[in-house]
Amino acid sequence: MSEHVHTLHPSLWENLLQANPDDVCRRSGAQFDSSTNSYLLDFLLERYRIHPRNREFEPLTGPIPPGGPSIDLKVTIITYLLSAKAVPLAGKLVSGSNLKGGMTFFQGVHRLPIEPLMERYGKDPEDFLARGLSLGATQEAFGDVGLRFPALPRVPVFMVLWAADEEFPARLNVLFDASIEQHLPLDAIYGLVSEICYRMRR
Repeated sequence: MSEHVHTLHPSLWENLLQANPDDVCRRSGAQFDSSTNSYLLDFLLERYRIHPRNREFEPLTGPIPPGGPSIDLKVTIITYLLSAKAVPLAGKLVSGSNLKGGMTFFQGVHRLPIEPLMERYGKDPEDFLARGLSLGATQEAFGDVGLRFPALPRVPVFMVLWAADEEFPARLNVLFDASIEQHLPLDAIYGLVSEICYRMRR
């Protein structure tokens, strides 16, 4: 995976420890285990236990990557627990550049890491579909292959692949429900997409 963009600052743990569990779960769709004072949250097909008091982030089930969850995923998930809003999906898909501040943010070091996916799957959309389905995605009627990833309970992420042909190179777009900016800041959105791309490359 690319170099990590986050550090897990102690204030994130402290803010989560001080948060009201009922409120966190209502907003985020997480579950709270009162016997261990910890949160349970799914990312794709992976389930994690987040224990604020002990500052532990424990993989429970699913195809956990070698080495366990990355620092970027930990920060993204804790940020989501703290920031998510109890709002429905907007039903409107947007690109990162359509989000407030996204036009300038998703460039340079924050350019979404989709080039390796185009190289790997640009001429093999069937394998792109199969890999996405293995991660819990569902197929959507976009492009040559469209995938909807259940990234977080209130945050689906869409990938749309147009396969290469004799005239055009492969193209891959990442789209979000417009409500995503109510749940995550731009750097956490970048981290979330990077985690999905990492799993798609494996």
